[in-house]
Amino acid sequence: METNIITIIQILVTIIVAFITAFLTNSNERKKQTTVFFKQEGIKVQQEILNFWCSILFNDYQTSINKYINDNTERIMKENNINEPNEITETMAIIVVQKDSYMYSSKSTIKYIGNYMQEIFKEREKQSLMKQMFLVSKIIANMKYDFTGERTSAMDLLKIKINDLDRNKKIKIYWYEIKYFFITNYIRFN
Repeated sequence: METNIITIIQILVTIIVAFITAFLTNSNERKKQTTVFFKQEGIKVQQEILNFWCSILFNDYQTSINKYINDNTERIMKENNINEPNEITETMAIIVVQKDSYMYSSKSTIKYIGNYMQEIFKEREKQSLMKQMFLVSKIIANMKYDFTGERTSAMDLLKIKINDLDRNKKIKIYWYEIKYFFITNYIRFN
């Protein structure tokens, strides 16, 4: 009788493990298929998005927006249902960039984009250029990982951009790194 109970328990455990394994395998397969689809279908868009964000860091915001509008005039017009290129606004271009960024980026990258958008639309007196550069660097580093699997750091990008990266600026950047790590991963306000 005791061996029958043990056999029944073994069978139940085997069945439960099999169901859990099947569920996790199916879930992973769906994620892989989705990833493969977006990699195949969106390589050109991914390059444009990453190029846009790199342009913001290495050039400036306004130049990047103007170039994006110039390179994507027809698409922006179509997305916003307008007929003339002179009707395109900066906001229309940003909406297209945000949409593409959302479509092809990870959850973490999207959160950094949201934080950046909140920062650039603050009143001019309350904006922090260093914080903006940090956030754009995090967006670029995360997108590079999302698209290629290659890890880079925001600090490495900022070392390229900022020639006078002294100890105080590095401390500020590391503070942003800690702050936004917690905001991105642990703090929920809703």
